Amino acid sequence: MTGNHFRILYIVVFFVLIFLSGFWLSRDGRPYGVLLLTVHKLLSVGAVVFLTVILVRINRMDGISSAELIAAVITGVLFLSTIATGGLLSTAKLMPALVHQLHQITPFLTLASTALTLYLLLTRK
Repeated sequence: MTGNHFRILYIVVFFVLIFLSGFWLSRDGRPYGVLLLTVHKLLSVGAVVFLTVILVRINRMDGISSAELIAAVITGVLFLSTIATGGLLSTAKLMPALVHQLHQITPFLTLASTALTLYLLLTRK
């Protein structure tokens, strides 16, 4: 396996663990367990950091195209919105149903955007 394959594998593992811990949190309901909630949040932040490192390294080596930059920015915004809605849901206050619905949708949009960004970055010629 090449370095690119390992990067993709790490991202896949991050997303699997994020989704599994998120489903577990939603199944257990409120109040959320501190350990599982902390692991879920740390995995999400870790995925953002890992993707940022990949992007910065590729940019330093070869530069990135405007399409790759746009995809990366969209992925970043989706990650931030997913983390923000999750943070709102983890507070003691009850949030509007819209926040819960957004947090159910944005992780899948983030996953799709991440896959597209990685495809653009790692399959370039």
